[in-house]
Amino acid sequence: MTISASQPVATLARIRARSDGGPVLWWWHGEVLGKRPGEIARRLMRITGIGFNRLTRLPDGLWESRMSEAGYYIDADTGAFLDSWTNPYTGRVVTPPANRLRLRYLIEDGGTIRPSFPGAPFEGQVGAPLIVGDTVWSSERLAAQFPAAATPAAPGAPKGLAGEPMEVTHFCASVADVNNPLLGNVPATMSHTTMWSFYPWMDMAPDAGYVLSEIIGRKIAGPADMPVALRERIERDHPGFLASPDI
Repeated sequence: MTISASQPVATLARIRARSDGGPVLWWWHGEVLGKRPGEIARRLMRITGIGFNRLTRLPDGLWESRMSEAGYYIDADTGAFLDSWTNPYTGRVVTPPANRLRLRYLIEDGGTIRPSFPGAPFEGQVGAPLIVGDTVWSSERLAAQFPAAATPAAPGAPKGLAGEPMEVTHFCASVADVNNPLLGNVPATMSHTTMWSFYPWMDMAPDAGYVLSEIIGRKIAGPADMPVALRERIERDHPGFLASPDI
């Protein structure tokens, strides 16, 4: 293909997914920061995990994005998986949940993302590709508003989520690789930032401030390229998932 600003989703598909429609595996890790009004941000914990991705063109011209993730909160200093966590803002011990997220949505050819959970305010867009030297960047922006945990969730909304998240992901690859029709799976890296109110499991008021999750990651060939501790934990908690992802 030839990278074109008029075909933003085609570029995203080349970088984030693969040409034959098979699942692509991404590994990522990063940090979670907390910010309360009138205070400087503080480092709370780290996060790590993997995500299987597909991005395919449908017969009607729309693009279908499918993702299935498994991830964990880990100790900010030791990197140990957190089965419990003492909230430094409240002193209370809480239980960080393991992240097991499945998400599907449709994308129009011009880049507008259609929500998969009607009833919740949503806005999403795939940005035009940006070429810097011999690399190309593709961006994906998502913003939503999920009802508070005490109220009925919007149909199809991810379970256990509340608040007003804003997510921005940047994918990066070689221009030559993206334009090479013989390369079905383009090597790529990504950075992802999520801004959200304090997670419900942190046991804080929704308006107490917000958390900022920052991760970086790369496309990997398969589970063998994952850190051993992460692979073993996923195999224990989700038997069969790595061999047969549900996307």
